[in-house]
Amino acid sequence: MFKESLALPDFPVQRHVQVIGLSDWDGYAIPLAGKLNYTNMFYHKMPQLDITSIDPSLENTLNILISSDVFEHVAPPISVAFENSFRLLKSGGVLILTVPYTIESQTKEHFPELYKYEIRRQGDRSILHNITRDGREQIYTDLNFHGGAGATLEMRRFSLEGLLTEIRNAGFNKIEILSTPNFKYGVYSNYRWSLPIIARKP
Repeated sequence: MFKESLALPDFPVQRHVQVIGLSDWDGYAIPLAGKLNYTNMFYHKMPQLDITSIDPSLENTLNILISSDVFEHVAPPISVAFENSFRLLKSGGVLILTVPYTIESQTKEHFPELYKYEIRRQGDRSILHNITRDGREQIYTDLNFHGGAGATLEMRRFSLEGLLTEIRNAGFNKIEILSTPNFKYGVYSNYRWSLPIIARKP
């Protein structure tokens, strides 16, 4: 965006750059709001944005959409979240995405037939009760919550291949996995998985 790598405190003020974050951490949400036309939006409180059901008035309005460790919590089908991310962005807009992912071949959906469901307390544990589209009852007891406010149940464990397929199928054409260290700013990962991804809308 700035033709060079800049630390957030060094960003120039550019109020014409429209940005939405999905439940972003205050550590970068607050500084971004001071630099860009940035709004941090949430699934569980105002200002609210459900990435599976977006307001049509928001389509083609964003330069940047930030989704950091959100899409693993979105109820299936996850393709809707990627498609709506694409719809929110202007031509040339960018999705900045992080999710936990593995380097295995396939994404693992924990609840592939999720339809009408609720999370209940049963003694000292939580269970997920689901009614499938064809009326079958399912009960899941081995649930993984990531902590924090809002809907934090892990719905899936992405694979890199599955993740890239979802991004491409949504319409993004330029996809970059940020694997190159930037030692000047202390950016380095010793792992090949769960790296940030940038995807651009044509």
